[in-house]
This record gives sequence, structure tokens and C-alpha cells, in this order.
Amino acid sequence: MDTKHINEKIDDAAKKAKGFIAKAGEKTEELARKAEQTAEEIATSAKEAATEGDHRLQETAEKAGHALKQVTTKVVHAAQEATQKVAHRAQELANKVEHRGDELTGASKDKPKAT
Repeated sequence: MDTKHINEKIDDAAKKAKGFIAKAGEKTEELARKAEQTAEEIATSAKEAATEGDHRLQETAEKAGHALKQVTTKVVHAAQEATQKVAHRAQELANKVEHRGDELTGASKDKPKAT
């Protein structure tokens, strides 16, 4: 082999190496873009999940508040009913006492006084 032929082979190998390096650089840049895009998508997904989690937490808190309000309303209603029943029974008892008092007073008026 002569020197000229060897130099041509070296030049060809160098051109191929430069081509491979250029392609490798392009692929590296492409992978970097894809990695960056994937990272952005993951960040967006994480933000959405956090927002959704926050929304779910808010919904749970609202449901708990609603349930607490219902229970409180039921307890207040039951207390009002119990108070009304006690008041009604007290009124009935007061009426019975009054009637009995009237009966006794009327009976004593009917009795002749012993003199």
C-alpha cells in the first residue's frame, strides 16, 4: 500500500467517524429534548395529581362537614322533641292538678260545714 492510499483510508475513516459523531450528537440532543419533555410531563402530572388530591381532600372535608351538620341537626331536633314532650307532660300534669284542685274545692263547697 502506498501512502496516498493509506491517507485516503484514514480520511475516509475520519469522515465516517465525524458522521457517527454528528449522528451521536443529534441523537443525544434528541434524547435530551425527549428527557426534558418527559420531565415536564411528569411535573405537570404531579401538579395535576396534587391539585386533584387537594380537590379530593376539599371534597372529603365538605362531606365530613355536611355529615356533621346532619348529625348536629338530628341531635338538636331530638332535643327539641324531648323538650316539647317534657313541656307537654308538665302541662298535662299541671292541668290534672288544677282539675283535681277544682274537684276538691268544689267537693268542699258541697259539704255542709259542721257547726
